[in-house]
Amino acid sequence: MKFLDIGRVVGLHGVRGKIKVAAFSGDPEGVLAAKALRLTGGRGMAPGAVVNYEVVTARRAGGCAVFSLKGIDTVEAAESLVKAVVSVRYDELPALPEDEFYWIDAIGCLVVDEAGAPLGEVVAVEPGAAYDFLVVRRPGGEDGYLPVVAAFLRKVDTAARRVVASPPEGW
Repeated sequence: MKFLDIGRVVGLHGVRGKIKVAAFSGDPEGVLAAKALRLTGGRGMAPGAVVNYEVVTARRAGGCAVFSLKGIDTVEAAESLVKAVVSVRYDELPALPEDEFYWIDAIGCLVVDEAGAPLGEVVAVEPGAAYDFLVVRRPGGEDGYLPVVAAFLRKVDTAARRVVASPPEGW
């Protein structure tokens, strides 16, 4: 089963043990349909501990998602989850519009220029202040950072495992 890290527990909500999750994407809407959450590395969790929780309720509150989890019904119990990385089952994520993709789907894609010449392979995606970057391992072994903007990414076809790019000058 494939899981995708979607955010981090940033605090508590109310007095009944609800947790506030800040989505890495900045928009929590897509994770509100999750039926279960996997939490890793919370403040009060054992190092390396991974715990699965059933979602009882989920709603948006400001820029965060607020979850009530089965078995967590006090502030004290929820406090141990603060700072945990939150993951959801990949198959529970909502479908995206044609021009969007999940970061995890880009990793491993071949990157080619518009003529089809190989530029490298996507090894990671890094967030940036204005836009994100595909980290592309070039044939020589060095990494290049390709901005995730339409001017440089002509086509991202995660099903075909291929990205067509027009890198910026000096890339």
